[in-house]
Amino acid sequence: MIKKVLKYFIIFCVIMTIAISGGVFGYIYKLSRELPSIKDLKDYEYKRPTIIYDRNGKTIAELGSERRYPLPIEDIPEMLQNAVVAVEDARFYEHGGVDLMGILRAFITNVKAGRVVEGGSTLTQQLVKIIYLTPEKKLKRKVKEAILAYRIDKALSKKKILEMYLNQVYFGRGAYGVEAAAVNYYGKHVGELTLAEEAMIAGVPKAPGIYAPHLNPDKAQKRRNHVLFRMYETGFITEDEYKTTSLEEDIIIDKIPPKNMAAGYFVDYVIRHLKEHEGVEDVDTAGLLVYTTLDLDMQKKAEDSIKANLIEMSEALGFRGEIATYNPEVDHLEEVLEMQKNYLKELNFERALVTKVEEDDVWLTTLNGEGRLYIKENRWARPYKSSYYRNTDFRRILNKNDIVYVTLLDEENKHYRLTQEPDLESALLSANPATGEIYAMVGGFDYRKSMFNRSFQAKRQVGSLFKPIVYAAALENGMNIMSQVLDAPVIKELDGEGEFWKPANYSGKFFGHTTLKEALTKSRNLVTIKVAEKVGIDKIIEQAHKFGIEEQINRDLSVSIGSGAVSLMEMVYAFSTFPNLGVRHDPFFITKIENARGEIIKEYKPSDPIPVLKEGTAHIMVDMMRNVVVNGTAKRAKVIPKLIAGKTGTTNDNKDTWFVGYMPDLVSGVWVGFDDFKPIGRWRTGSNTALPAWVKFTQSIQDNFGKMLFPVSRDVAYFRVDAETHEITNSFSGDYTFEPFEKPMTMTE
Repeated sequence: MIKKVLKYFIIFCVIMTIAISGGVFGYIYKLSRELPSIKDLKDYEYKRPTIIYDRNGKTIAELGSERRYPLPIEDIPEMLQNAVVAVEDARFYEHGGVDLMGILRAFITNVKAGRVVEGGSTLTQQLVKIIYLTPEKKLKRKVKEAILAYRIDKALSKKKILEMYLNQVYFGRGAYGVEAAAVNYYGKHVGELTLAEEAMIAGVPKAPGIYAPHLNPDKAQKRRNHVLFRMYETGFITEDEYKTTSLEEDIIIDKIPPKNMAAGYFVDYVIRHLKEHEGVEDVDTAGLLVYTTLDLDMQKKAEDSIKANLIEMSEALGFRGEIATYNPEVDHLEEVLEMQKNYLKELNFERALVTKVEEDDVWLTTLNGEGRLYIKENRWARPYKSSYYRNTDFRRILNKNDIVYVTLLDEENKHYRLTQEPDLESALLSANPATGEIYAMVGGFDYRKSMFNRSFQAKRQVGSLFKPIVYAAALENGMNIMSQVLDAPVIKELDGEGEFWKPANYSGKFFGHTTLKEALTKSRNLVTIKVAEKVGIDKIIEQAHKFGIEEQINRDLSVSIGSGAVSLMEMVYAFSTFPNLGVRHDPFFITKIENARGEIIKEYKPSDPIPVLKEGTAHIMVDMMRNVVVNGTAKRAKVIPKLIAGKTGTTNDNKDTWFVGYMPDLVSGVWVGFDDFKPIGRWRTGSNTALPAWVKFTQSIQDNFGKMLFPVSRDVAYFRVDAETHEITNSFSGDYTFEPFEKPMTMTE
């Protein structure tokens, strides 16, 4: 009976064992069918940041919030490899992806400790978690992890697995991979690390929130020494190296080195192109190397010029008042003074508390101690847009407990100057007229203040800046540089409204018979309107479209004096036609795109020339616009010792101010105005508001460009013209000038 029972029991156990084993293997087989393929791992593409370069190979921007610099295993120091293996998976080179002995050892250790103090996952299993799976602690996930680890170990070499781990694992402080960790903690490349630094980095992945040295220096130091001890135990370092290195003090850098991120507006412009025209979805981590036409040195000078000009223009309008009021019963002074914007810190702006105000003096408290303001350096600070010519009494503008911006003038005597953050905005664009290459792009005071790119996204009325397009159309349609038009009142009835349009010159005066050259030089509105009427508004609009102005243009004469809304980019590229003998190019800003391996994906070339004007017309327009600089509204540009031509622009009520100017090999434009379209201020024009920024920028980069002459057209001849009658003369008596005419010459009234 007992034998019979025993027999059935054995049979039962065998059946149960087979059933359980079958179930386990069936479950494993089912899970294995759900797992991703590992066939692509041999050619695994690491997530890399897209990097944008300027025309000289300088890094403009490294995209993405994560810092990753994947390296081949040969470029990762062997001692750092050993440190990671010693502390994370000492049997790495022995097991097959899953370490059963390690799991058993960890189980016993954890039971003895009464808590989890050691994990059983191998480096390969950790890699699986990083690449394929979530870190959740469920049996199903652990089984999948083990299967994948086994497969990876069979498919890849140990060195390849270690390389992938060292490039993928998170080391804290925003660093993914050992190279990024070396940069973020020590400000150096991984190959420059000391043994102590290598051990410190190797100890972080177990728990970055605990062992990252910038968070918990003491715990990180203990963890580092544990890594060194494991390296000694596993034979990677000697006892002497272990003891000596364990005593070293660890010194990490205070702040993460900032990733290169210059030219924010231009970078956004490039990203927009990659997404919309190249189909790149995740640009930040696409690992692209994008080479552009931007000149980083010119870009920096452009940004500096715009900032300096906006601060000056803001001060010219007067002091807008305090930025806050300090309440000593509620506010903590140090916190109030520390509330500073980074882009203003870079301009040396400081917050200050006004503690006492007298007519000629103000007492201040800053984070750096006490300070003073004196009236002589702060004459600019008259009440905002007031009738006062200058500040003569601090008591009109400041009160005790005001918080204001100041800049330091004299550190020894704590002597400060009042300043303010501009509320005006501006844009600048600079390009090569011969190719369309963008050299500099500024879309506002600072990208961190506003990401709206006013160089191409803003559509603003251009005012007198449109006039060269009108005069070019006139030359194209039979008029010439000495054609005369009567500068007299214009009154037009508005269709169906019973009202009248009565435009005027900026000066409010009339000047009688005026040549086209004089009218453009002095920016005469009434002559321009009459020229447009004579040429025909349809031809003016057609010509504007040829210049590249894409917006819908209203069919009325006000267009001739700039009532249409146009972008700065459109106007800059329109003006590039003149020094380029009548042809223009589309904006050209990317030269090539490579993948992370340096293989060219796409190359770009300048667009084919787009015909806009006859060569002779372009030549004559350059002459006319040179006169705007020499004798007209752009005289401020004469300080630049090069051939300069251009045109200012100011709209009704002084809401928008412009200047676009060019040399033979560079065209640049500046716009200044308020985002909300309010008037800038009385007497604010293109010549005194936008042109100064253009001059600052061009002066700063003029040495980059030679003393070239404007190209000439064989279709143009110069004739002697009587200065009084404006007619061609052979006489050498009296005043005369030499003026360009297209051949064959046509003189029209």
